Parts: sequence; C-alpha cells; structure tokens
Amino acid sequence: MPSEKEDEFQPILDKVLKANYNAKMRQYWEERPDDPVRSPFRFYDRHISSSDSLRNIVPLPSIPHLLSKTCDSAIEDFKAKGHKFPPNEHDLNIPSVKFTDSASVGKHYLWYIGSLCIAYLSKLQIHPHTESWRSVFTFNWHLDTDTFYASKIYLTVTLDAEARAVNLNDEIKGKLSQPTLDNLTALLFKMPKMTAWHMFPMLDTFTTIFHNVTKYVGSLSWPISRTTGYRFTARTTPPPDSKILTNMLPVPGTYRRAKSQLAGEPASYRQRVEKYSKTISVPYSTQRTQYRPDFRHYLQHAWADAVMHDITFIVLHCGRYERIGIRHRASQTLYLSGVIDTVNIKDPHYRKIHIGLYIATLQDALERMKLRNSADDKVDIKGKKRSSVNVDDAESSRPKKRRRTSSSPASTDIGKYLIDRKLALVSLDYGPFSSSVPSSFVRIGESCKRKHSREATDWVKDPTKQRKYAAHEYFTLTLLAPLGDGSVGVSHPAQAEVILESGEVITETLVLKLAFNEKTQKRMRHEFAIYCRMSRAGVEGIVDVHGLFFDAESNTLGLLMAHGGETLRNRDIARTGIYGDKISGTVAEKKAFEDIIRNINEADISHHDIRPENMTIRSDGKAFLIDFDSALYHSPFWSVEDQLENLDNIFHKPLFNPFDRWHVAGK
Repeated sequence: MPSEKEDEFQPILDKVLKANYNAKMRQYWEERPDDPVRSPFRFYDRHISSSDSLRNIVPLPSIPHLLSKTCDSAIEDFKAKGHKFPPNEHDLNIPSVKFTDSASVGKHYLWYIGSLCIAYLSKLQIHPHTESWRSVFTFNWHLDTDTFYASKIYLTVTLDAEARAVNLNDEIKGKLSQPTLDNLTALLFKMPKMTAWHMFPMLDTFTTIFHNVTKYVGSLSWPISRTTGYRFTARTTPPPDSKILTNMLPVPGTYRRAKSQLAGEPASYRQRVEKYSKTISVPYSTQRTQYRPDFRHYLQHAWADAVMHDITFIVLHCGRYERIGIRHRASQTLYLSGVIDTVNIKDPHYRKIHIGLYIATLQDALERMKLRNSADDKVDIKGKKRSSVNVDDAESSRPKKRRRTSSSPASTDIGKYLIDRKLALVSLDYGPFSSSVPSSFVRIGESCKRKHSREATDWVKDPTKQRKYAAHEYFTLTLLAPLGDGSVGVSHPAQAEVILESGEVITETLVLKLAFNEKTQKRMRHEFAIYCRMSRAGVEGIVDVHGLFFDAESNTLGLLMAHGGETLRNRDIARTGIYGDKISGTVAEKKAFEDIIRNINEADISHHDIRPENMTIRSDGKAFLIDFDSALYHSPFWSVEDQLENLDNIFHKPLFNPFDRWHVAGK
C-alpha cells in the first residue's frame, strides 16, 4: 500500500508527467532580422573523419515511447527501493509565450521543461535518499552571433570554477557516496556536454522543414571540401556505443568496427596517408544565391556537433515542433523520431518524454565512460605496438629528404619561404577530425615579414580568381586541437610544411586563428592591419604574422602567425589548478611585458586588452603580447602609464629568481 505521503505527491507527479506546451505560444514577427538564414553546415563539419560522419538516417517513431518507458522504469525503481518524493516547489504550469528568436525558444524550454527535468534526474539517479530537489546538473548555453536563427544548449554537470570540481548545493553536500562523486567528476571533465539541443525560432521556415525528412531517409553523402589534387586516406576509431542503445535501437548488423574495438584497438588509433598531384584546383564559393534552409544540412550539422562532443542524444526544437535523434556510432546511423507536436502529443506527454531523455542520457554517458576507461587501459598495455603507422610509400610522391623537423622557435625560418606562397591547404587531425580533403585558403593579405610592401596591407573582398596552383605556390597546414576560443575566433596550433624546389621540406608549428562570421572577420582584418603596422615599425615583442587567408567555400577567414608560446593564464592554472584574479611571474617576465607595452606605444598603438590570456612566454623565455583585435592606432583613451598600471594589477608580487638581477642588468 502506498504511504499517505506518496498519495499526497501523486497528483503533483501526474501534473509533471502530463504537461505539454501551451497552445497559445506565438512567434513575434517584428523581431525578424534583415539578414537571411545562413547554412548551418560549417567549416569544421567538412573535416569530420569519414569513419565518424553520418551515412544513414533511419526513422524510429517509437523514440518517444522508449524514453517514456525509461522514465517509468526509473520512477518504479525509485519507489521499489523505498524512496519517497519530498514536497516539490517547482512551478508546474507552462504559460503562453511570444518567441522573439531561437534564444527565446531555448529560454522557454529551459525554464519550464529543462529545470524540472534536471531536478528529477538528480532526485531519481543521484541522491534519491535526500529530501532535496537541488540538481547536480545544469545547462551550457551556446549563443552564436546568429542567435535569431540558431542557438545550442548542452546538458552538463555543474562546475565549481574556483575549486575545479563538481558544484554541490549545501542541501546535498556531504550526502553523496564517493563512487557517485567520482562518476560526476569524471562526467564533468571527460563528457562536459552530454545532450545537445539545437534551437530554432518558430517560423514557417523551420516548422515546415521539420516535416520534410522523408526524402533524406537512407544513405547520405557527407559534404567535404571540393579542393582537387590533394587527398588524405584517413581512418580513426570512434568511441564505443553503450549497450543501452542496443536495447533501444533496431541496430543493423554492422558490428565490424565495434568488434575491432572490443579486440583492443585503441580509441586514439588513426592513420592518414597523403596523395597529391602537381597542380591543386581550389573551389568557388558554394553559396552564390541566398541560402534556402534544408533540413538535411541541419541534421548533418547536429550530427557533426554530436561527434565533436561525443554526444548520443540530439534534439532539434523550434518551439511548436521537435525531433529527437539517437546517434549510433558503429553503423554511422542517425535514428530519428517522427515530428513531436509539443502542444498535442499524448501517451506519452511532452515533459515525460524529456525526463526519460535526461535519464537515458545519464545512463548512456556513465556506461560509455566505463567503456572508454577500459579502452584507455588497453592503450596503456598495447599502445606501444601501435604507436607507429606504416604508410605505403608508393601512395605518396613526397620527397623523403628533410632539411629538418619541428625545431626550436628561435632557430626556425619558415616565414621567408611563406612570403610568396599564395595558397594554404588546411586540414584537421585531432579528436574526431581527420580531413579527407583540405580546405583551400587563398592569400588575401601579405606576409608582415616582407621587408618592402608590394601590395596593400588592406584586405581584398574577393580572393584572387586564380583557380590552379603549382607546387611552388602552396603550402600545407595541419591543425591540431584548439588553443582556445577568443573574442575574434578559434586559434589552432598549425603544423606548417613547405616543400622547396630542391625537394627539401621545411616544417614549423605556427598558429592559425579562424573567424567565421562578418563581425569577427571585420575585427580580424583590423588585427591584421595593426600587426602589419607594428611589424614595419620594428616593434619587439609581437609574433610574426605570415598573412591573411580566405576560404571562399566555407566563408572562413584565417590569420596565420608564429606560435608565441603558453599564455600566462594557462601556465598559472597548470601550476595552481585554479583560475585566480592574479597570476605569478618573475621580475624579468614582468619587465619584459613592460618593455613590450612601451614598444607598441612608441608605434602609436594601444593594445586595450592586456590580460593573462593575451600574454605568452615561449619555451626559450621570450615574451609576447598577442590578440590585437581591440588595439587602436593613435588612441586617446589609454596612456602608457594606464597600461603599465594595469600590468601591475595582473601580477602577484613577482616571484624571486636568482638570475633576474643578472638578466635585468644585462638588458
């Protein structure tokens, strides 16, 4: 017999589980921007490994019922163990709303669906024995510059940024078992994004395409760059699927790759073989007219995003309608629900489906984390046998004589060989990225290392019309995992390689900063102009900039520069484990940055964004200021004294170094 307390709570539970969206929700049309919808398929999406890309879409109308059963099972298990629901203070009603953009659609979902779902997820799965409804989960809200048409939300464990640990409310602190805490900590740092919601405004554009998916059912070809003359034969091994999916999905009999993982093939195993011809042809822009929204592109981008963050469950939502997708890695298949009407769906109702979704997400993530740990153990044991990959020399005509491999920053001189190279072939090789074909970045801004300018340092709106490039006109860049996201774009270490006419190969690790939209590209062009001005003025303490490049196919701008070393912020976090207000450094380091500030001031330039993230120290001890997108020429706002005072506020009292006195005196 249920207890009196359970009987009291049952009406509340029924109201939670039987909730749908309010039928009176509307889209506020006056807020629609003049800018048209742009394609969701981005630069990074083109470079997903072929073994990770989406190949099949399979309709699975039963997904809402499967998630509803997951919810029922969790509640039944909760009660069977003798747990009881405490009083619930959440607002259970879902009011009408006027949406303005994708962000408002996301906000409405989080407030009336997501907040309750994470409370039930924590109560049912993490701390059923407590009286608290506080959740250990939260949401990571990603707002792009295009927030009207698209935004993203991710489910994550709540982070205590200062402690670099799971953030626990006082009501549950000290009440979780150590294994539970260990699992949450592992999820926080190994799987920080567990489910992805792709939010769109409730416009006819999206409510219509949500219904048009039948023509995409079956096999798909993954869009890659259309550069010709250079290819990679690439293979990576994606992470494993959880057994939970086996119980939910009518998985096809394609287990070849899954079995290879079970046999001990490391998850990090990858192979890339280059094939290239004497002439490279670059593609034209793929978007000559206004983009017409295509649901296939949204599905492909959502899949690519899930690959990047190793996500299984994907939600596409536009307020009134929704589709839920389940990513099956081994068969490269997206199982897609039918259109879910958030107002009229019954048996199950909308909020119950999503409580089940959150529970399935956590169960899937925990199991995959165990599988991943098991795979890591196998790498430790067997990795040495696979550390080198044999490449068939006949597949590449690359000369084998090398002048040097990557060497110390002080001794490399690749910059002088890049000055006259008009094309950068950019590929990605990290995590799930392994390019089949490189993207073509055409030079639109000269190298700042050129002693005498033969072209304007300003940028060109349209890249050169040259479409074919010989071997002496291009070089290659292989991008590794990002150094970090900035206000302008994403910066990657880039392994640059130039083949000389003699057959010698020059390599060096540079940095390529990428900007993807009009606003950030404008700031990047400004930064490039500032760098050129400082370079020609002979300013010390700035990195060499090797040019501005543009990929017309993906509408991506790239700024290529020397690697300035590790930022003071990253170095301090590595030393202390915390993100502090101030950072530590030596007297000599602080003086080096003072000298740089004075140097750029003598060139009539003010940085305007001096902080530890923009201050670097190279392995040879040389200091640099980077990221000049906020810098101003002839700035009336900030004197050199103000900037030096700001520098004082950045550093703790400098650490004593017995060599500092000699070093400073020597200067």
